Amino acid sequence: MEYLKSFFKSSLIVLISLLLGIFFCEAILRIKHSFIINYDIEMWKYAKKLKIKVNNAKINHVHLRNSSANLQNVEIKINRYGQRDIDFEPSYLKKFDRSFLILGSSVAMGWGVESENVFSNRLNREAAEDDKNWIFINGGVGNYNAERYINNYFENWEKLNFSDIIIHFFVNDTEVIEPAKVNFFTNNFHLGVVTWKLLNSYLSIFNPENIENYYKIRYQNDYEGYQITKKELARLNKHCKKNSINCHIILMPDIHKLNPYKLNFINKKIKKLASDLNYNFFDLTGTFEGRDEKKIWNRYGDPHPNGFANSLMSKSIYNYLNK
Repeated sequence: MEYLKSFFKSSLIVLISLLLGIFFCEAILRIKHSFIINYDIEMWKYAKKLKIKVNNAKINHVHLRNSSANLQNVEIKINRYGQRDIDFEPSYLKKFDRSFLILGSSVAMGWGVESENVFSNRLNREAAEDDKNWIFINGGVGNYNAERYINNYFENWEKLNFSDIIIHFFVNDTEVIEPAKVNFFTNNFHLGVVTWKLLNSYLSIFNPENIENYYKIRYQNDYEGYQITKKELARLNKHCKKNSINCHIILMPDIHKLNPYKLNFINKKIKKLASDLNYNFFDLTGTFEGRDEKKIWNRYGDPHPNGFANSLMSKSIYNYLNK
């Protein structure tokens, strides 16, 4: 009996010490992250504050409508349609000669970049300066691939009746994205996010993967994600033809792998696919080739393009559309 009392007492002390240690570490991390931006924590906040799960497995999540958050010292404001853009009524788009909806992932959304410096808003300014009665609406959503942003369009934005749809196609848009597995610890604590990141970084040391080979697999004809991408692009193009919508694929390269750029096989593959499906096509790779990569990367260990990179994109895209 005395042994059991001693055991439970010792166990209770260990448990309380462990909990106190966890909460102490959590408090320290939260204080630290309030002063020193951590990319993974900001992405975690983005998921908690601005995303909401949906029943459609082909979409997985959308932006929380009429919401906003300050992430990486940048305000991200979401309108009534789940877009990082101005709020508007459907009739507002009829005022313009051309209305462009940009579909894509966090690169299209402009993660880490002030709204006025994202290429969609820069395009609005360039069009206005050139006396073009055009408007560009940003429909980028973080952690999307081709399947997700095309299905999101059909479920939530099809009835807005844009004259043009721009697919801002990033190199990882053919990936099969599994729904994130979260638990109470990683869902609620900075310590959980940091621990998860450290474990994954540690495991990656023992499982090095060549980025070129990684993408070659994801662009093989029999790869599931590539087959889904082809199917969804064909579906969208059929919709565009039926409704007299101009459809464009604008290819965005991986700006962290520019000198030399080893993913040109993706450019060739998507250009041919665009031709086969009768999409208008423009490749942004030439816009970035030869650039000092560090001048176009975002801060905080963030792999997204910065404001300068967005300005380069907008100029190239505007010239392409204005031909």
